[in-house]
Amino acid sequence: MCKKYIVSVLIPALLIQLYGCYSMQDISRDEMAGLKDEGDLIVYTKDATIYFFEESTYHISNDSLYVKGYVKSSTHATKVEIEKSIALKNIESIQQDEINPVTTSLLVIGSILSAVGVAVIIFIATFHPN
Repeated sequence: MCKKYIVSVLIPALLIQLYGCYSMQDISRDEMAGLKDEGDLIVYTKDATIYFFEESTYHISNDSLYVKGYVKSSTHATKVEIEKSIALKNIESIQQDEINPVTTSLLVIGSILSAVGVAVIIFIATFHPN
């Protein structure tokens, strides 16, 4: 009986791990101009530098990305805090943390079904002991 309770907890935990509400989405060159400061941002530059920026620490103005965050590159062994501007022409690609409605819906439905399953198991165990 204890195994059923453990499984009923592990299944929703697995769903949360596999189907998070947010995921990194690639931003195209055309979308860079309209980039909003919503969600975390990862910027890959042409010189192989990777920048990490939290929500509301970046904005685009005059063909440059003005940022305050952390940089990771082959020359830096640890994360180094920076505040600078990056020309859009020097950016290889950008990924932004956005909400994913499909996986969020699946997660909510899966959690509800798991909760109903646990309630049924408890009801059966309580009123119909074997």
